[in-house]
Amino acid sequence: MSLRSNPSSAMSPSSYTSPPFLDSSSSSRRPTRFSTISTLGIPPAVSPLDLPRRASGMSLPQGVGKMHRKVSNAASGSGSGISTPDYARRARRLAARAASGAGTGSGASAGQGAGVGGQGQRTIMEEKDWAGIEPDEIFRTLPVQEVRKVEAKMRADALNKQSELRSMVGTRYRDLLTSATQITSLHSSSLKLSENLKTLSQACNNPAEASILMEEAGETSEAEEVANMLPVAAHMKLLLDAPEALYGQLAHHAYLHAAFLWLVTRVVKESLSNMPEEVNEPYLPLLQKQWETLLPFRSHIVQRATAALRSRETTDPKTLSETLLAIILLDNLPISDALSLLLSQRTKTIRDILAHPTEPTTPKVTLSPRARRRTLSRARGPAQEREAISAVLSDAVRCLLDTVDIADRVFATREKTGTKESLLEEMMRLVQVGEPAPVTQQAPVRRSSQQRRTSRMLSISLTMPQFNLSPDSPPISTPQVLQSLPSAQILLRHLPASITGFTPFIASSSAPALADKLAAWQTSSTDLLREAAPSWLADLQSVSDVWRVRSSVVEVLQGDVLRHSIREALEDEWAARIRDVWDLKLEKLVEVAEVHVREAGEAMRQNVDDLDSNPEGYMFSDVTFPSAPTSTLVGSTTTFASFLSDLKRRAAYRTPRLDAVLSVLEKTALDLKVDMRGLPEQLHGDYSVRVQGMLGRLVGVLEKVLESMGPARGDGKLGIEAELFVGRVALFIAKSSSFLGDAVGESAVETSGLVDQLLRVHESSTSRWRGRAVEEAVTKLAPIFAPLRGPREVRASWQGPHPVAPSAPIMAALQSLVSSVRHLGLPQGVDLPITPRLVEAFVDQATALEGWKTLEAEGALQAAMDLALLSLLSGGRDDIASTKMLAKAKDADADVVPEDFPTQLPTLALDSLRRTQLLLHPLIAHLDPAKLGPTPKASGPDARMASLLRFGPPASKGGVGVGTEFRSPLAVSRPAKRFGLLSIAT
Repeated sequence: MSLRSNPSSAMSPSSYTSPPFLDSSSSSRRPTRFSTISTLGIPPAVSPLDLPRRASGMSLPQGVGKMHRKVSNAASGSGSGISTPDYARRARRLAARAASGAGTGSGASAGQGAGVGGQGQRTIMEEKDWAGIEPDEIFRTLPVQEVRKVEAKMRADALNKQSELRSMVGTRYRDLLTSATQITSLHSSSLKLSENLKTLSQACNNPAEASILMEEAGETSEAEEVANMLPVAAHMKLLLDAPEALYGQLAHHAYLHAAFLWLVTRVVKESLSNMPEEVNEPYLPLLQKQWETLLPFRSHIVQRATAALRSRETTDPKTLSETLLAIILLDNLPISDALSLLLSQRTKTIRDILAHPTEPTTPKVTLSPRARRRTLSRARGPAQEREAISAVLSDAVRCLLDTVDIADRVFATREKTGTKESLLEEMMRLVQVGEPAPVTQQAPVRRSSQQRRTSRMLSISLTMPQFNLSPDSPPISTPQVLQSLPSAQILLRHLPASITGFTPFIASSSAPALADKLAAWQTSSTDLLREAAPSWLADLQSVSDVWRVRSSVVEVLQGDVLRHSIREALEDEWAARIRDVWDLKLEKLVEVAEVHVREAGEAMRQNVDDLDSNPEGYMFSDVTFPSAPTSTLVGSTTTFASFLSDLKRRAAYRTPRLDAVLSVLEKTALDLKVDMRGLPEQLHGDYSVRVQGMLGRLVGVLEKVLESMGPARGDGKLGIEAELFVGRVALFIAKSSSFLGDAVGESAVETSGLVDQLLRVHESSTSRWRGRAVEEAVTKLAPIFAPLRGPREVRASWQGPHPVAPSAPIMAALQSLVSSVRHLGLPQGVDLPITPRLVEAFVDQATALEGWKTLEAEGALQAAMDLALLSLLSGGRDDIASTKMLAKAKDADADVVPEDFPTQLPTLALDSLRRTQLLLHPLIAHLDPAKLGPTPKASGPDARMASLLRFGPPASKGGVGVGTEFRSPLAVSRPAKRFGLLSIAT
């Protein structure tokens, strides 16, 4: 029943009353809702369904419109037929009304009206129903202003009624429709129940005729209808539940269950399509749509199962066999093709593991996750990089070994129960055999309504079929697949036996040549591993890292012949990368040495007063002593160690720039030595060849830098200091640095030839220095040949009738040589012929001077003393020049030359050497005291100090010489207490 069919019965104006919250203050003075509707011009027969439509376009009541026109005409004075009201009579009437109703006013304020008349008019307007009064009467009764107020009041009432109607219809119309529908349903159910009660009463009265009455009624049993619909419903239920089940099985990697379920759905689809048209016709559109959803699952399952074959995790043979069986069921693959598929996918896995992406060309390129990981690995430390590379190579080797092992366990023939078949073949056989379908309990034949009801209840209460799973049961079957579905009870009971007992057909195929295919795959995979190893090992920058990665991979390759072959294949790659690391490090060492030596040499040109130009001055320069510990013992120990190392550098003449260059080289060499630990002997031979070549290139670099600092630059003294610095680098590498020992390491490299080459570089660096030193020293001899130097000036330095000490110009020249030698910075314990050659060159040039020939008798006698000392400094060679000077002095004035002077001259020269041995020590350190003569012994309180003198003390008063008794120079400059700390560094 609906309201539109009988609107008067649903709601009539007479039966509807206005709700209390919609009424005004007095119901007796206000009409009901529908009386107002009637007043507004709405007929009472209008259906509530039309109220919203009419309410939305509702017009004003006729009276209100007419009154509005009259008000307008009255206000404009153009109304026709309207007489001017008698305002005096109207005022008297209103005054009388106001006086009679003064106690029942509405309570309006007096200020809103004009006197008593205004209050009375306002009360009349509120109490009177103006909607039922003719407009003419209103105009006769009220003035124009009051008529306007009445019009406004009536318009407001009309709008309020209109909104109330809209609210009522909008909120209650739906409830009214629902109630009407329920009433109609209750009515039909009541009629049907009444008829059934009558039939039941007749059946109770005549039990024999009950079945006839039911058949005559032509009623179809509901249970029979359900029973006829259940098989078709079971088909559709399986198809509808299959997508969700397939998604769940794929999510849990149950590829065999998913593949078998898809095959069952295909059988169900064909079974439903082959049903009679009158049965399946209503379901064909749904069947078509659902099959369009299920059809792509076949390729999706195959793709997911194929991708699962590339898993890096170790898989048990049963799981792998089920995955392969899923692909075989859906793609109908032979066993040999299944093996080929497995091996090809595992090859892809190894390729993925060994993939080494290159660096992006531009930063704007979007990187793959693997490329991003590779880029981030650049920021990792050497240890993390080594572990990452070790993990990659180990995973690739494990994947190769696991593939061979699991392929053999899945495809190899096994001896079991008298048959020779592999694990995969056994699963295929069991799946094709299947398992017997469960026997469902059939409901009894229904002959009466009571029997039908009983059979229906029995069918609902039946238990699920039980499966007896034996060890030889198939890994998957149709009953197992159906039982995993949510509607398994209905499906197993109502699907036909052709579906519940479905077993797939697998074409027979011959067993694959497992050994041949695995051998070929092993070879190709090993080649792939060997080809990819260099790109990964290229990220290792030290030999120790390469060897640790090798050790981790070798741990995986402990075992059978296959592992041994892989290990042998990778051995060449380890050795090749080690050689590359050596080449890179040695080449870098040569480049770094060239850069640092060249930069230090150029810096020497910029600052001639640098400490590097005066190694002995650097040794005695200010040093910062370690302060007292303020915080911890560790800090104090570190400070003292730094102080001690500084003292050792000063004592070894390792100036700041020299120490910086040598420290870089020594650190690099030490890294090479540490990297060499643990390597086999066969690799040491390769390293020996490479390090020997590196050292040769290093000597070439030093020669090249030395040549660039040579006289071609034309910078005089600055260039000489730079040359000396390069020579000192070569000298320290050859004699006092740990560079050579660490760089050679345990390899059999002969370094004697290399040391000779380095010493030759150092000797070459001193050639210009020697020439400058000799030139400066010879210049100091000029006062000897000064023309104003007469006999009196010469005799002024004598302490008797003949000279007993060399002249001042000779000592100045020798001091100049000493100063030059101190700039060499030769390390302690290094014996080189540089100083003897310097002295020899000076003596040769000094004795060859033409000025000696111009000297007079006294000058020649002093010159004999000077040349005797020079001859002694040059190694005690034949003193021909002093003999000539004695002869010249005798020829010039025989009285000047004492008789015993020629015989005492060698002793006097040696005594002069002993007196100046501390000042001239750098020039005479190479002389052998035993060859110069017996060393005299001192006596007195300073005898112990005299033992420190290498050539012995000079002659005392009783000797041949003339002078004072020997006094130790150490007493003059007594060292401070801290001076003893220098003994720590020596």
